[in-house]
Amino acid sequence: MCGCLSRNRGHRLVIYFIMITAILVIFLSYLATTLFGYVVHWSLHQKWSGGFNQSHMTHHLKLYPPSDYLSEKYREAGADSTPKFFFFAALPTLILPVLTLCYFEILSWVLTLLAVGVMFGVGLMKNYLHDAFHIKNHTLSKIPIIKTWFNNLVQLHYYHHVDMSKNFGISAFFWDRLFKSFVKYKDSNEPIFKWRSSK
Repeated sequence: MCGCLSRNRGHRLVIYFIMITAILVIFLSYLATTLFGYVVHWSLHQKWSGGFNQSHMTHHLKLYPPSDYLSEKYREAGADSTPKFFFFAALPTLILPVLTLCYFEILSWVLTLLAVGVMFGVGLMKNYLHDAFHIKNHTLSKIPIIKTWFNNLVQLHYYHHVDMSKNFGISAFFWDRLFKSFVKYKDSNEPIFKWRSSK
């Protein structure tokens, strides 16, 4: 009887350990991906990034300047698109280290797949949200349970277009707060507020 109880307790401890490890991997993968996104986005705004900076400025200055921030359909940057840069930069800086941890058996293949899946999921979500921020009356701005959250993100991103030294986060702004690049919208007379309210 005692052996059975201790075996059950041991099984439970293993399950708890696996669950805690999985949650930790998800959390750390999310943190790493959002930090990566912040640093890459910030670097795209630096002159030293050369052609990448010029490509990103196409988005900011030609396609979506503050005076023309919203459109009916997303205006693609074509050859100047920067999401592919994020993807190719992620391979050596995010994905390769995780695969290395798996190779040296520090992470199991299951946890490696979980980490890589979270990273890709966060990347795809950020790309989708970014494009949605620029669409006039996007569906997400009408869904009752998330419209306040979404519209807040739209306004924070708009301020990034007004002042390109602020708000590099797309959906997570804790890195902006940490690195003192966060600004919250203050003036309800800004054009974005007028455009959002006009149906």
